[in-house]
Amino acid sequence: MPETLNKTPEEKPAQQFLTLVKWQTPEFEYHEKSSDWYWAVGIITVGFFALAIILKNFLFALMILLAGFTFAMYGAKKPKTVSFALTSRGIKIENVLYPYDDLKSFWINYDPPRVKELYIISKKVLLPQLSIPLGQANPNEIREHLLKFLEEKEIQESFADVIARFFRF
Repeated sequence: MPETLNKTPEEKPAQQFLTLVKWQTPEFEYHEKSSDWYWAVGIITVGFFALAIILKNFLFALMILLAGFTFAMYGAKKPKTVSFALTSRGIKIENVLYPYDDLKSFWINYDPPRVKELYIISKKVLLPQLSIPLGQANPNEIREHLLKFLEEKEIQESFADVIARFFRF
């Protein structure tokens, strides 16, 4: 389970560890959406909603409305800047530490400017894969440090990531 690094002052000295690499980057690549994008989301949502009503599947109709609204809200969301670090104990994202003992392998998918991400496979069932944006971080330096702690194993980009990039999320 990830460790939260927000400790009381007397606990912090016991939590000392060496930071090997650190960087900051937006949590995801933001694409400005035009009004046409939102119109398309609305039209598709209304179309599926009408189909669900015709089929008298009211629960599905409600889910379609909720999904369309969520899709539009998520598309408008601007990314916040997130801090990442490779430490001697694990991978730190903001104030959460993912210990190397809980992680299985990694892969760096680096094909600029399209993809610049670090994929981490966890041993945990509820958190199977982390996708960490690299931003301007040096992928060779990150790989060099991760090889000391984790196995490098090719990981294919998830279908959700491919779809999100296609729809310019």
